[in-house]
Amino acid sequence: MMDGRLEMRRMTGILVVMALVAAVGPASAGKLGFVDAEKVVMQVQEGQAKVKELAAWAEGQQKTVEAAAAVVTDIRQQIAKQRSIASPETLDRLGRDELAARRSFEDAKRNFEREVSAKQEEYLAEVAIKVGTVASDYGKANGFDAILVLKGQPIIYVAEEADLTEIVIRLYNQRFPLK
Repeated sequence: MMDGRLEMRRMTGILVVMALVAAVGPASAGKLGFVDAEKVVMQVQEGQAKVKELAAWAEGQQKTVEAAAAVVTDIRQQIAKQRSIASPETLDRLGRDELAARRSFEDAKRNFEREVSAKQEEYLAEVAIKVGTVASDYGKANGFDAILVLKGQPIIYVAEEADLTEIVIRLYNQRFPLK
């Protein structure tokens, strides 16, 4: 699940950067602002609701993976119990059953991970786009030449007043309240 979170962070950052670049346009060296897009997406009310929705969906899907893992465990226990008393044919059959169950488990796990990544993108892309819109609207209204994604590029220093993250969270929740 950790890889999925990293992928979600990367995707969120990319989406917000694209929205900001499109909205702000080319920037000259002037007034710059920074937004921690990942933090905004995770802290706005809509983002939190989407994360809960994703977790609920994933919990149900995780049961399929757990069931496949349980089948592998059961077959391995059967093999261990029958190793000294079963016929070679029975052990061969159990070995094939274990291999098939393990492959089924691995397939279920891969499918789950792919589906989680796709759902993360689906659930949070809309929020990320709205974050970009809110940030760019704020930037235009307040004379910023550019608003960049914090953590999107190496930055040595950011003045506190240039970090617009909390402002964007507040404006987002005002503009897009949960229904």
